[in-house]
Amino acid sequence: MSDVTVIGLGAMGSAIAKAFLNAGYSATVWNRSREKLDAFANSGATCESDIVKAIAASPVAVVCIDDYASTWALMEEHGLGQVLAGRTLVQFSTGTPEEARQTLAGAALHDTAYLDGAILAYPREVGHDALITISGDEAVYASVRTLLDALSNDVRYLGTSIGSAAGLDIAVMSYYILTHIGLVQAALLCESEGVRPDMLASVIVDSLPSDTEEIAHLGKALQNNEFSDPGASINVYSNILDRIRAQSKDRNLDARIAEFADGLYKEGVARGFGDEEVVALIKLLRR
Repeated sequence: MSDVTVIGLGAMGSAIAKAFLNAGYSATVWNRSREKLDAFANSGATCESDIVKAIAASPVAVVCIDDYASTWALMEEHGLGQVLAGRTLVQFSTGTPEEARQTLAGAALHDTAYLDGAILAYPREVGHDALITISGDEAVYASVRTLLDALSNDVRYLGTSIGSAAGLDIAVMSYYILTHIGLVQAALLCESEGVRPDMLASVIVDSLPSDTEEIAHLGKALQNNEFSDPGASINVYSNILDRIRAQSKDRNLDARIAEFADGLYKEGVARGFGDEEVVALIKLLRR
């Protein structure tokens, strides 16, 4: 009997399996691709080509495949509901909070304890300092906490709401995605004046310590719904956007990104939020 079964041996799933093995746990691994399964032949893990037998080998199954739909497809294809009865399923596949709720409901029908998780890190960080979040029943989490601690020294339990981990995951990704768009806009402006992109990157990196402090400040403002102590107000950034749009016009640059942002900031000013924190813009978006 293994301590844990890992379903899925992509980059992240492989990192998870290796972290369990490095921490001294016995692990059974399964992957649809025989090639990826064979790569674990000398790892110390038990390689099982039959997914039903793989899950039956351990009290805990950790799933890390493409998405929740793929998990459900495996369940249906192999009739995994029966073998999962009485076991704990931990999902690290990518999905939405609603998919997490649906999976919890399905797990309950088969008497399977369920935790939903997200790994906000690269595979190389798993087993060390990867930021990992878990949501679900507290007693279930307590029963596997020591096992999951093998994955990182920073595993954060978010509470009993099963959608919390997936919700935080897509929230963080939305922040990064919009940051990337901002970087594209910044690079376009630099190109218009012959400033090298690597110089732009170095300035941004050098400003990160200050940015970290400001993000913490803005997070506190959002938590308290209190926006009256701005480091830089909506008015300040609205005026900066005027200059960005002017430069875009002068150099005939695509201004779609700046125009989108400017629309939000100008609406914030029009609604009387101009002297408040930039994150007071959330008041425009709440329903």
